[in-house]
Amino acid sequence: MKAKCILLIFMCSSLLLLPGCWDRTEINNYAFWMGTLLDKGEKKKFRVSAQIAIPKQIASQSKEGGSNRSNIVISAEGNTLLDTCLSIQNKLPRRLFIGHRRSVFISERLAKEGLSQIIDMYTRNAELSLRTGLFVVLGSDPERVLKIESPFNPFSADAIVMQDKYAKIGDVASRDLVVNYSSQGTSPVMSAISLSGMSKEEQNKVVNIDRLAVFNKKLQMVGLLNNEESMVSLWIINRLKIHFLTSYIPEGKGYVTVYETNLKSKITSEMKNGKPIITVHLKGVGSVRENNTDLDLSRSHDLKMVENRMNQYVESVTKDCVRKIQEQFRTDIYGFGETLHREYPQEWKKLKQNWEDHFHKLDVTVKVQTRLKRIGVYGPRPHQTGH
Repeated sequence: MKAKCILLIFMCSSLLLLPGCWDRTEINNYAFWMGTLLDKGEKKKFRVSAQIAIPKQIASQSKEGGSNRSNIVISAEGNTLLDTCLSIQNKLPRRLFIGHRRSVFISERLAKEGLSQIIDMYTRNAELSLRTGLFVVLGSDPERVLKIESPFNPFSADAIVMQDKYAKIGDVASRDLVVNYSSQGTSPVMSAISLSGMSKEEQNKVVNIDRLAVFNKKLQMVGLLNNEESMVSLWIINRLKIHFLTSYIPEGKGYVTVYETNLKSKITSEMKNGKPIITVHLKGVGSVRENNTDLDLSRSHDLKMVENRMNQYVESVTKDCVRKIQEQFRTDIYGFGETLHREYPQEWKKLKQNWEDHFHKLDVTVKVQTRLKRIGVYGPRPHQTGH
């Protein structure tokens, strides 16, 4: 018994020698940085706006259904990005914590000027997550994106990331930008956000994400793709998994909408007479969700006709989109150069120095194979019954 008491006293005494966390920061002393807007400054090089959470307002909203803002937007200008972050910290009574940040928004004017300095900070600063979503904000007042009061989420920075995921436009993270920028033959793309064209009820509550911003190897934004072009571009680079496709079927004098899944892309290359040739193979499985034609899709002949028309339509859109990228933007967002690098490394050594010029003249073939496996309820459209 005496030995046990001595052991207990020894153990309690040893606790006094253990070091404590003297430099810890209590969670109540943190200011959580949820979203960032990067823009050109008026007086200095950069303007940074931070969406900072207000925990007290979030709690009151969840309990009482209040309408007070759950965040505050603070801005500062500086010659470097970290310089502006320090200025923002000086305006807050709590220590900034950036670990919960979901998205970074980049103004259109800054995107056109170039993002190389942004990449430099992301690759040097260990505190910044490479999973953060990236977006280009179109228009002259991009800071509005941080002030949107989404009815679905207390933070627009979080709501827009989820919207982009379900819109299937980009879902681009910082790591994708870094990887594409570092590669020899691929240029980045980024989801573009529009705040205009909204109804009175939609204003300051939702945004529109239906286009891709195209960048060159200098990380300068060189143009925009429309919704259709954005979808096929994402398909080519294997970042589109599901998609609704509507096409006019002349034989049926109407439209058919197909829900496409298992979308896959394969890019192959070959060399003929010293010139590279690229072939894009697009595959998928479709289910008919709406049939506004006079065709009876339970008949194999009619179903095959719709399938062929759908494939022809996707092939035409894809060819036009690739041609637009080649002729107008002259930047390889599809990774054709990386394909040549893997399959013809010796030839690539000769092409990579002037790849933009070679990409402009590149011969590209598109092959589409989407199979329609389901047509919903069998039989003709209701108005055809009894004919």
